Amino acid sequence: MYNPEYVLILSGDHIYKMDYSKMLKAHIDTEADCTIAAIEVPLKEASRFGILNTNPDGSIYEFEEKPKQPKSTLASMGVYIFTAEKLYKYLEEDENDPESSKDFGKNVLPAMLNAGERMFAYKFEGYWKDVGTISSLWEANMDLLDEQPAFDVADASWKIHSRNPLAPPEYLGENAQVKNSMIALGCEVYGNVEKSILSSNVIIEEGATVKDSVIMSGTVVKSGASVNYSIIDEGVVVGENAKIGEDKSTAKGIAVLGRGVTVGKGASVAAGNIVDRDIKAGEEA
Repeated sequence: MYNPEYVLILSGDHIYKMDYSKMLKAHIDTEADCTIAAIEVPLKEASRFGILNTNPDGSIYEFEEKPKQPKSTLASMGVYIFTAEKLYKYLEEDENDPESSKDFGKNVLPAMLNAGERMFAYKFEGYWKDVGTISSLWEANMDLLDEQPAFDVADASWKIHSRNPLAPPEYLGENAQVKNSMIALGCEVYGNVEKSILSSNVIIEEGATVKDSVIMSGTVVKSGASVNYSIIDEGVVVGENAKIGEDKSTAKGIAVLGRGVTVGKGASVAAGNIVDRDIKAGEEA
């Protein structure tokens, strides 16, 4: 059986590029029991994260999980390196604690800190986005469309590998207009698309308009429909002349359609609404 000396733990809802070998070197150099990758965040967003309060040498003296009044803006990235022996010890203790909620931020990390274990912050500088909210998911997609994107998926020096769908090349119809957008394989665009992300096998019919939106795989936006400042999940059908969301400059929030939803002809979904049911023709939601 392979017994690792160190364990790297990653969160699945974050977008970033990191050379973990550099973080591991810092972990070894400081003789840490736990190293937590950390990044500075705006004060107004700090309450969304686990906040690290550190000494000048980077050692952590306090960990606050989503504090209402954060003492610093150094946020945990949800990337941890543990000395394996220590991690196993605290996981076993946590498993045997009936009062524990089995959460790293709420239980395991505070237990290590309270026991006086060596815990250090590894400061990361670069693009990092927690896509755990609707607004941050939308922002992360829009970041890809900047003229010089902070997170460049086409960077030849750091390639991102993914599974491509079995689909034909994207197709743009004779009257299609596409501006500042990313169009994945299998898409068919006959209408207008502006500053949007289309995942694979999306169809935008002639006369339809999509702007400032994220459209996931297999969705169809039918003729005359408009989709503005929205996130549309997989397999959605937006009916003829339906209206989803509002122009970003006036909208009160991002409109969201859940997976497999059908929006009937002429129906509408207001800005900021989250819809996970079918909308009948002419209905307002």
